[in-house]
Amino acid sequence: MSELQHRKTQFFYISLILLSCSFVLAYNYYYVVEKPLLDQRINLHYQILQACAPSPYQYRILIPYISEGLTNLFMIFFSKRYAFVLSYVILNISGIFLLLWTSYRLLTIWFRKEYSLIGVLFIASVLPLTFFEHWYQPWSFWEAVFYTLALLLIVKGHKWWLAVVVFIASLNRETSILILPAFLFTRVIGNNFLQVKEWNKNNFIWLILYTFLWSVVFIGLRILRPAEAEVESLAQIFSNNINFSNILKALLNWALFIGFFWILALFGYHKAPNFLRRVVWVLLFHFPLILIWGYWREVRMLMPHYSVLVGLGLSMMPEAFLDQF
Repeated sequence: MSELQHRKTQFFYISLILLSCSFVLAYNYYYVVEKPLLDQRINLHYQILQACAPSPYQYRILIPYISEGLTNLFMIFFSKRYAFVLSYVILNISGIFLLLWTSYRLLTIWFRKEYSLIGVLFIASVLPLTFFEHWYQPWSFWEAVFYTLALLLIVKGHKWWLAVVVFIASLNRETSILILPAFLFTRVIGNNFLQVKEWNKNNFIWLILYTFLWSVVFIGLRILRPAEAEVESLAQIFSNNINFSNILKALLNWALFIGFFWILALFGYHKAPNFLRRVVWVLLFHFPLILIWGYWREVRMLMPHYSVLVGLGLSMMPEAFLDQF
């Protein structure tokens, strides 16, 4: 077997493994999240399409519009209700698969394929923890996909494709802004964060472009589709968060998000590739957003960081690295 044939065969088998995980996880997601409150999901879906949904759902239009397109297509063969369910099932399978696949591709830049696959299968094993505490967040899988894909493009140096991802991801969820500090920390700032003179000026111009694209979508959606109400005010969110039982649940969920990989990631930080050490600092930008606008017990908000945290954890194993590292 030639080297090319071997790679194609390996690609096929790994894709089958990850696709199998995706089907099982999407099946689980449907019964845990989607089916129990299907009527409410349908109602909110059409509120978004009709531009009368509360903030912030009003501005997260990418997945609902894709779902509606698929629903109209499937209505050729099925009832509208079944077509709606099928559209989201397909989007969930696709989102989970692409999350696992992009994570695998990112990890294989530094780690051996077998260890990268172990890391991705670990992500698949803990992903069900993110299925709780919500009933309509179809953009969450794709939020993680776009962020992981953006990291992959940053490493590969595909700056124009990264611009496309920033724009599309901004239509999905406003937290696509996390791509900006990821690029800043890994491709703009020099060895000394405070020495602006050492910053890469060419990449800083690219950062301005990405910031402009994100801002156009963020502001444009709020001008073209103004929301008349919020799901909950910041005061209500904070009051919910500081409830004692919710604090305990948040602590448990955060601990279980990657389990003992938190410890591996902490101790693996100084042994990790430079890119992973830098990009994990995006968490310092993300944490305040979660503390102010998020429900602390909803660990699905941390999903974009799966591959980076797992990469830090794998760095504790010297045998996991490729020979050149």
